[in-house]
Amino acid sequence: MHSDGATDGRKDSQTTPASRAPADIRTLHLWHLQPVRDVLVIAAIAGTVYAGYAIRTVTIPLLVALLLAYLFEPVVVRLTRSGRMGRPMAVAVIFSALTLVVGATLGVVVPLAIGQTLSFGESLRSGKYDAAIDRAVAYVPEDYREEVREWKDRIIHPRSANDAKDAAADAEARAGAPVDQGSVRAGASAASAAPAWTFDSGILSLLGVGSQRVYALTLTILQIGLVAFLIPFYFYYFSVHWPSIVGFLHDLVPARERGRVFEIAAEMDRAVAGFVRGRIVICVAMGVMFAIGWQICGVPYGIALGLLIGVFSIVPYLGGVGVPIAIGLLMADQFSLDEAERMSVWGMLLWPTAVFVIVQSIEGYVLTPIIAGKATNLDPVTIVVAILAGGTVAGVYGMLLAIPLAACGKIAATRLLLPRVRAWAQGAASDPLPLDPP
Repeated sequence: MHSDGATDGRKDSQTTPASRAPADIRTLHLWHLQPVRDVLVIAAIAGTVYAGYAIRTVTIPLLVALLLAYLFEPVVVRLTRSGRMGRPMAVAVIFSALTLVVGATLGVVVPLAIGQTLSFGESLRSGKYDAAIDRAVAYVPEDYREEVREWKDRIIHPRSANDAKDAAADAEARAGAPVDQGSVRAGASAASAAPAWTFDSGILSLLGVGSQRVYALTLTILQIGLVAFLIPFYFYYFSVHWPSIVGFLHDLVPARERGRVFEIAAEMDRAVAGFVRGRIVICVAMGVMFAIGWQICGVPYGIALGLLIGVFSIVPYLGGVGVPIAIGLLMADQFSLDEAERMSVWGMLLWPTAVFVIVQSIEGYVLTPIIAGKATNLDPVTIVVAILAGGTVAGVYGMLLAIPLAACGKIAATRLLLPRVRAWAQGAASDPLPLDPP
């Protein structure tokens, strides 16, 4: 009897007043209803995401700095483990070392890559590759051939194409072609509907087109300088106060759920951190190998192309776009030479492809197992599907976030959803959803 009374007492102590005596519906507010609260929470999250997107000039540096603080936290912990160095000093050391490494790399690589890129653009404009491009256009289906030629003229020789159109228009005017009165009336109505003279537009129009370009360039430089200042500033603050940030999030989790939540969060952290940190290192190594390999094979502007494909390789399998580009550049360069000096066609196809296959093999069998391991535990089919889905939804950003999100989703489904679904299928649970109502 005593044990039953104790049990009843415990049950009563765990019973909320709302369950013992339902509240009068006339005294309830809308936010007292659970479905309404759920909708409000979802709307608040969606509104926060939209507001962050609307002020992305501010939020992007914040998110990048937070990501950097997250990635470098293990290094900070290792430096402060002995107790001889505090977090501010450790973060300052990491920041100084990172600045030196990035500055030295950019000082050597960027001028070389920019030089090759500018040289490639100049070669296109000078007509060096026109014969090879025309030869390739001949293989395009006849229905699309004219569109391809127009695209080539518009991209490679925009000024000459515009000059040709202007010359044709002048010739028609001199020949006495009738003037389209509808276009004249449309232009007059558009001019009458133009906005009033403003300070910025009026001053810039008086100063001329050159001043407008200088003004736009100045604004761009100021924006880049602001971002370059804000990211290190935020990174230092977030990294120094990282334990406080984690502690704040820790206190938001209900005490009765902390064990399971933190166990799953730790597993997600290992997957995401292992993939992101490992992928960055792997992409740097792949970019260097692509640049060296294609430069040795004679691919024009191989250094710039290799480094660019290394950046693309941060998304798995996306580096494959570099193979047709490398082959196309090599073929265009070789066909611009005399026939006696050209490389054989099979060499143009084989050598850039061989470089790509070798680099991919090193990445798959050496770099990934050593650096990243099986961080995400995702099979290749899942990775490809996640990348395509992310790219469809959010473009490049979706492709970058697809694999970490897929890894977290797989962990959440494995730890939360699937056990409940199995229990529901076996009749041990009445609801397949992983969350029980309060």
